[in-house]
Amino acid sequence: MKKIIWMGLFCLSCPFIANAEITPAATPSPVSYTYQVLAERSHKASLFTQGLVLDQDIFYESSGLYGRSMLVSYPKSEPLGKWIPITTPFSQKKALSSRYFAEGLTLFDNKLYLLTWQEGTVFVYDKTNFTLLKQMTYSGEGWGLTHTDNALIRSDGSNRLYFHDPENFKITKTINVLEQGRPVHKLNELEFINGFIWSNVWHEDRLVRINPDNGTVVGSVDLSTLVAHVDVANSESVLNGIAYDEQQDALWITGKNWPSMYKIKVIIPE
Repeated sequence: MKKIIWMGLFCLSCPFIANAEITPAATPSPVSYTYQVLAERSHKASLFTQGLVLDQDIFYESSGLYGRSMLVSYPKSEPLGKWIPITTPFSQKKALSSRYFAEGLTLFDNKLYLLTWQEGTVFVYDKTNFTLLKQMTYSGEGWGLTHTDNALIRSDGSNRLYFHDPENFKITKTINVLEQGRPVHKLNELEFINGFIWSNVWHEDRLVRINPDNGTVVGSVDLSTLVAHVDVANSESVLNGIAYDEQQDALWITGKNWPSMYKIKVIIPE
């Protein structure tokens, strides 16, 4: 059992695009936010985490790599204390064809949208039984995926975020993400929370919080202290996975092949 209470920091800045790329003339300094670890639970270290979603009491997760990609679900299992062991197998599991590398995942209108890395395909599944409802195509790479009330948002490893129509996956607008005027590259797993886009930055131990209207990074959280306590498999076992816990206004985070997940509370000044 591990008992963990850490404090960390958070910073951000970005720009937004509506059918054209917009760069703010001046960007404010991003805010550094502190955080507190509220709980820790075990996580299947076999999962090469690409997307993480929490819906009520169920986690949905996409795992990547060719020949090993899959979509799974499992119970949230709130703890009595701070440690939550995994006591049950996956509630559902769906393997992808070996030609696909699963990437970002989001739940929109009770349907799971799953990106693929370089295959230009997004799969749409029924969340209750993982039945494939349809698949759509797009150009470019798929990394992370989240959604607003009416659009899906995709990252591709650059500093750009793409807004898509959920019905046909056509791009409706694009934003460039900047932090104090500089591009933030390698944007990865995404989560839309209370009007802002949160993103992992690949191979960086931090999350950035992005204004979806102009792409400005308004803050970031440095999770390097937490990451240092994780027994990772290798250099590719990076921080990746953000799921919003609406009931407790907290974030669940994990990483690729991590043995643990953490629930953290980010302190954002009024």
